[in-house]
Amino acid sequence: MTLEALSFEDVDLEKQAASGEDEEIKRLAKLKPLEYERERAEAAKRLGTRASFLDKLVAAERPKNETAKGQGRKLEFKEAEPWPEPVRGTELIGALEAAITRYVALPKYGALISALWVLHTYCFDAFTCTPRLAITSPEKRCGKSTLLDVLEVLIRRPLLTSNVSAASIFRTIELAVPTLLIDEADTFLSDKEELRGVLNAGHRRGGQVLRTVGDEHEPRAFGVHAPCSIAMIGRLPGTLADRSISIEMRRLAPGEKVARFRAGKTPELQALRRKAARWTEDNSIAISTREPEIPEAIFNRQADNWEPLLAIAEAAGPEVAVQARAAALAACGAHEDDSLQVRLLADIRGILECEAKPALPSKALVGALLALPDQPWPECNHGKPVTQAWLARRLKAFGVEPSNVRTGGKVQKCYAAADFADAFARYLPGQADKSATSATALKLNGFLDPKSATEEGGVALFKRQNVLENNVVADVALSEAVTSGLAQNRVFRGSKVRVEL
Repeated sequence: MTLEALSFEDVDLEKQAASGEDEEIKRLAKLKPLEYERERAEAAKRLGTRASFLDKLVAAERPKNETAKGQGRKLEFKEAEPWPEPVRGTELIGALEAAITRYVALPKYGALISALWVLHTYCFDAFTCTPRLAITSPEKRCGKSTLLDVLEVLIRRPLLTSNVSAASIFRTIELAVPTLLIDEADTFLSDKEELRGVLNAGHRRGGQVLRTVGDEHEPRAFGVHAPCSIAMIGRLPGTLADRSISIEMRRLAPGEKVARFRAGKTPELQALRRKAARWTEDNSIAISTREPEIPEAIFNRQADNWEPLLAIAEAAGPEVAVQARAAALAACGAHEDDSLQVRLLADIRGILECEAKPALPSKALVGALLALPDQPWPECNHGKPVTQAWLARRLKAFGVEPSNVRTGGKVQKCYAAADFADAFARYLPGQADKSATSATALKLNGFLDPKSATEEGGVALFKRQNVLENNVVADVALSEAVTSGLAQNRVFRGSKVRVEL
């Protein structure tokens, strides 16, 4: 027998052996669980493998029963078939608003926000961030679940759930990238830090979590970037709220009426879903390349949240864009005339009213500005915190300049409160309550201590450590303190507190 014949014989023997192994695994897969357990160890020895590995081979051969009781249902996502004809953006958004308000009563701009958010689910990956839509209410029976039901019919790849785990979220997003609709979040979200972390990470494009998989514990990255709406009684946890656009629901007032939503019997919503798919498809380039006009009063993460919705509004038409900017300003508690300089004056007035001193050193004023919650001062100086020099340049335009004041044997640059009177009168007419709110919140929550004035500086010190260090404020979480005060029914009005019982 030649060498060539021997090699072919060896190949045939290997094929026969492999075929015999396959047949053995198929035979084992047909055994009942108890029968397989009795043969498992000996079969593994015959096949020359570990029993645990044999279990996996056998399990892979067993028929899959997708409808087995107690095993749940396979997730299915039906893509919307685009409308056969071109769709006008202005008309589509108007129709979405009308359809949504037919079934739920929403606050001002709530329908417009919902309509724009629906469209963004079809093109969310064109933007850096996908804002979470927070649907909240102070009590039950305010229409939150109904709004989610309506959105489910309109959005791209809806996945509605009333409870969810972190693992199910990142695995589902990695598999199908759905639009998540999470209801009843107040019943489980607050004590699930891992879940909140996953939802936070999904706010930004490229967001991912790392997990190990398999027997070898191989590290794998799971993408978590996907649109998400969360409905709950109360307010979202701070980090999620910061990544959200909020719609605050209320119970129907006497005389208010809405149509009853009947799942599966809303053909007009199905048609709007198809039109939304068609319009976003036709305008994908215009939407993805647009840099929308974001009001100056909206900054930092609020600007990130609103950028997709404002870009969609501008692509739809100028009328929608104007309404969307008004909605953004209202949702962010801002005003269209709030330029950076006017906001600076407003915050300075609040700080001066809190301190109630004839003059305040430049360093202390900068420190107080940096400590204000939700303001641009920690990064508006080309991405860095404002400084005394930056402040002097900005205020000089209003005719306000610091003077040298000797206190405690030292000369310091100080701003006299009286020097701001003209600027306040010209640029902040009738805004006394607004200007003092943030600074008053600081004082009431213990961040400004009027009793701790130093002899050298003559300024109030901050109680928190690391507040003033090299003229940079670090690690001052004030929003929680303000929220805590509001939760106790404290209503800030200028430099006073009114307690409502």
